[in-house]
Amino acid sequence: MDVTDETGDAPDALRLPSAAELLAGTRGTPPGRGSGSTPDSGSGSGFGEPTDIDPDEELLPCGREPESVLEHAAADALDEHERSCPECQAVLRDHSVLDQVTREWAELPVPVPDDLGTRVMRLVRAELHTGRLLPLGEPDEQLTLTETAAARTLRAAADAEPGVQARSCRIRPFENRAGAAVPGPVTVRLSVGVPYGEPIHALADRLRERVRRAATERLGLEVAKVDVDVVGLEPAADAREGNR
Repeated sequence: MDVTDETGDAPDALRLPSAAELLAGTRGTPPGRGSGSTPDSGSGSGFGEPTDIDPDEELLPCGREPESVLEHAAADALDEHERSCPECQAVLRDHSVLDQVTREWAELPVPVPDDLGTRVMRLVRAELHTGRLLPLGEPDEQLTLTETAAARTLRAAADAEPGVQARSCRIRPFENRAGAAVPGPVTVRLSVGVPYGEPIHALADRLRERVRRAATERLGLEVAKVDVDVVGLEPAADAREGNR
């Protein structure tokens, strides 16, 4: 049966799907097979979701499997039918176009930001040092916050105290009798540098209050205790201004 028009191309109603559709197995029921549509029924090309499972669904209209045609072409072993059949040749043309486009895309230059390495390592360090998970809310809410994120917020609260520099912050979650972290009051251990000459006891009390307020209002964490370790004495603000 002749399926070509005067130009040598297949009519629109018998248009073959692309090679990508054939190889991915997304080819639907051809016109007039299984779906009840015909080339004149106005259903377009007729390729869509099949209504019935057809054992010949993956075959070309000529009866050949597209994968076999491509394998024979790769081995330079096309038979007489495959060299002259419009359907088989259409599969080869589609595959050739797909292969060419894929090669062109593979050769396109990919711009690389100058700071790519720095950005990647920053993300890697963030993923590796998230710390423990701190349960929030009620026991059945399954809501957690990483220790790293919480510590960053509490260090910022400590830094807001004039002259104080937060060095580190560790948060120990509330644990049940089995040693598992559960929602409840946490314990915070804060290491700071404080201004020289500042009364340390009064300053530590202010830091505890700042940390508790930040934990409650910003994070929803209840704090049982805040331990403050003074690990450095910084020049007072007026002394730093005088040395400039």
